[in-house]
Amino acid sequence: MMLKYGIMLWKVRADEGVPKRSRRLISPYNNRLLPKTMGQATLLYGCHHARGKLMRYVDFTIRARDWQDGHFKVEVTQSPLDRMREPEQVSQLPNLVRHLRNLERKRISTPDLRALGKQLAEMLLPPTVREMFFASMAALDPESGLRLRLVLDDLRVANLPWEYLYLSPLKEEHTPYGFLALDARISIVRHEAIPIAPGSVGARLPLKLVVGFASPAQCPRLDLATEREYIAKALDGVASVQVTFVEHLTAERLEVACQGAHMFHFAGHAGFMWQDNGRTAGYGAIFLEDAQGDLSPMPVEQLAQTLRRCGVRVVFLGGCETGRRDGVNAWSGVAPALMRVGIPAAVAMQYAIYDEAAIAFAHRFYAALSAGLSLDEAVTAGRLAILGRGKEAGTEWGVPVLYMRSSDGVIFPEMAADPSLEAFRHAQRVHVSQQVRQLRDRLTGIEVGQAPHTTLEVTQEIGRVAPGGEALGARIESIAAGVIHAIQKVEHIGPGGKLTGISLRRTGDRSAQALQPDEARVLRRER
Repeated sequence: MMLKYGIMLWKVRADEGVPKRSRRLISPYNNRLLPKTMGQATLLYGCHHARGKLMRYVDFTIRARDWQDGHFKVEVTQSPLDRMREPEQVSQLPNLVRHLRNLERKRISTPDLRALGKQLAEMLLPPTVREMFFASMAALDPESGLRLRLVLDDLRVANLPWEYLYLSPLKEEHTPYGFLALDARISIVRHEAIPIAPGSVGARLPLKLVVGFASPAQCPRLDLATEREYIAKALDGVASVQVTFVEHLTAERLEVACQGAHMFHFAGHAGFMWQDNGRTAGYGAIFLEDAQGDLSPMPVEQLAQTLRRCGVRVVFLGGCETGRRDGVNAWSGVAPALMRVGIPAAVAMQYAIYDEAAIAFAHRFYAALSAGLSLDEAVTAGRLAILGRGKEAGTEWGVPVLYMRSSDGVIFPEMAADPSLEAFRHAQRVHVSQQVRQLRDRLTGIEVGQAPHTTLEVTQEIGRVAPGGEALGARIESIAAGVIHAIQKVEHIGPGGKLTGISLRRTGDRSAQALQPDEARVLRRER
């Protein structure tokens, strides 16, 4: 069921191998039988906000190597359970090139995007790897996530958009559920296999963030004023981050402003500079301005060395195509070059991205990061912020790429340990758990008026819903942006018994509706 202003996901399906009268529902990720589970409704609107407690991500490292004539090997070198003894041989699939071309041109349909995601999953997650992935997800505790750390030895593999991986355990394919990058418990990270340890990340608060804006006369105009406004709003009142905005960024201004900075954000254009009319390997560059406001490309190597000298530890590259490589020079892409000089983490764009999507991503990324969350959670928050734009989101949520060599994703542990930020995280997450043996009247988990920016979670465990009884997970009058999870676990439902996961009247300035389970997925109804 697709809502106009939200997405309802019942993450359950019937186990066909169990007799109908004793049928139970199984987990979408690991196919383990889960008795008493009725369903789970999730409404994603706007963004995923900070949790009161940091999520711990466990590495599931996949290495792709030995490319030869469209074939390569895939192996799991690290997981919560074990590692593979022998790699699996996979092949590039036939329709992949067509889907990739349409994706880059932003002309890909939703069914074709899912098809592309499935093809990517067939290559990166072949049977043995996929089985280990499901088993690893099943082994996680509720406060942990799985980090798919991708070590991609060959550029022809590294150039593929793995952020669109799609694994759907359900027959219904009309929701974004199935794209791994949109699952808050899964993080997709590019890891550059270089023999240099990531630089030290120790820092004193407040952290210094430099945001540079460049819009040369020869490039299309960008809405940099709005991006500045959103970044400022995201960090308003956050004493742990000090922001410096630099307009009309030149090479000289960049080096001066970034002295002693911990984070650098570039808002502008970037591209790939081909040589000899495309006949020779190119290099990545960000497009700065010169003293007259004209185009002045800064080659990737110069940028990387400048930021390293300044002590920058996290780089956000908002320019389009900042994640691209030419397939010849392994370090011609901007983000990989930053990893090469020892910068621990970078976020880059692998395709052109619309202004509105880039702004939405940056807004939520910094709001989450300033609350002390890991880079994994901050990037997911940004993706869901783009997704919350509805049809405008298109394929933009998969454009950002996270390059990270940190072991835990917590680049600045000082922020994670800040007591004031802990209070802020708790204020952004509300969790309610209810247990009832027999429900005869009405049970409501969460009922609030206006929830401007928050995550709401409610779990209801009910032995029996008597005739006329009703369980309502969450009732909200209005929510500007956020995530609502309603999980209902029921053994028996009597005639006339009713379950409603989420009742939402308005999202921002838009009307919404109640979300109810599909009758076909009821565990057992009394007759």
